This record gives sequence, structure tokens and C-alpha cells, in this order.
Amino acid sequence: MKKLLLLLTLLVGTQSFSQKKIYYKDIVDDCITVSGNDAAMLEDIVYNCIKDKHISNYDFTSVDGETISTDAIDIPIVLLAAATWCAPCWGEIPALNKMVEKYDGKVKFIMLFWDTEKGVKRMAKKLDKRIFLVASKELTKNRATIRTSGFIHKLDYPSAYLITDSKRILDFKRGAVSPTKSMGWDEVNKINEKELDSFIKPVFK
Repeated sequence: MKKLLLLLTLLVGTQSFSQKKIYYKDIVDDCITVSGNDAAMLEDIVYNCIKDKHISNYDFTSVDGETISTDAIDIPIVLLAAATWCAPCWGEIPALNKMVEKYDGKVKFIMLFWDTEKGVKRMAKKLDKRIFLVASKELTKNRATIRTSGFIHKLDYPSAYLITDSKRILDFKRGAVSPTKSMGWDEVNKINEKELDSFIKPVFK
């Protein structure tokens, strides 16, 4: 009987320990030291530093002066990172606007910028008004990094964090395509829409 009680105590203790939340903010600086373009390195970073980590509360203020607290959002969040000098960020806009329309009321879209407010307002003219746009207070020396309202992003642009309604990071993606001499807007939009939709859908499973 004593052995059984001891075993049950150990199991409960192990389960509680394994369920302890790890917060992204507590590990990001030590865990992600380089942005890196190597696919294997990125996959390793995503698995070890981002996926299944939780976000704490962030009070984001938009370029329009509105403040939103992530704890107050009771639906999944797509947290995007962008910069106005990033060509794929512009290339992704039509597809992103379609996703905002498709998931209106089901997903909250928040976009963090490396740029300050003046730069953001230029891109804002092309973005759906339902996307919550957050400018940086000051530019970082490392152009692959955003530090705003306490949130730290270190993996270049465009990037997206898929966050559940319980504030767990379910997935992360980086990159998008933009028009080239050999690829027009129709093909670009089709590719970006498919990738964004495939990225978002799992949050509802």
C-alpha cells in the first residue's frame, strides 16, 4: 500500500512538473542568439525556443492610439512581424487581407513593425483596417529584431506566431513570396494565401 501511494505521489509530481508553463519572454534572449537563414537551424529554433511556449500579457498600442491587452483577447491570435523595407512583407499583403476577411471574428491579427510610426502609416494604407498595427518606439540596430511593448522578435520578416486562445504558441512561420520578373501577382497571391491558410487552420483543431 505504501509503495502504491509513493508511486502515485511521484506520478502526480512528475505530471505537474511536465505541465509547468514555459514563457517565451523568459527564454527568447538566451535561446535565439542569431536570426540565421539555415533551414535546419530555423527548425531547431522554432522547436526549442518558440513552439508550445506561452506568451505573457502584452499591452500593445496601435498607430491610431488604441491599446489592447493580449490577456483580454479570448480568440486565437496571429502575431505578425514586418518591416516596410521588406519586399516579401509587401508581397504578402493581398493574401493577408484575405485571411483577415476569412477569419474575421475568429482570429485577432496583430502586426508588429521594426519601423517607427511614420513608416508604418505608409504600409497601413494597403492593409486591412482590422489588423492591429503596432509601430516601434525606436529602431533597433539589428534590423532582424523588434523589441516593442515588451515583446521580442528576432527572426526577420515577414514572420508570424500562431497563438491559441490559451496563449500558447502553436506554430511559427517565416517568409512569403513577392512578385518577380518570372512570377506575377496572381501566382504570388495564390501561394501566399495557401501558406497562410494552412498555417492558421490548425488553431481550430
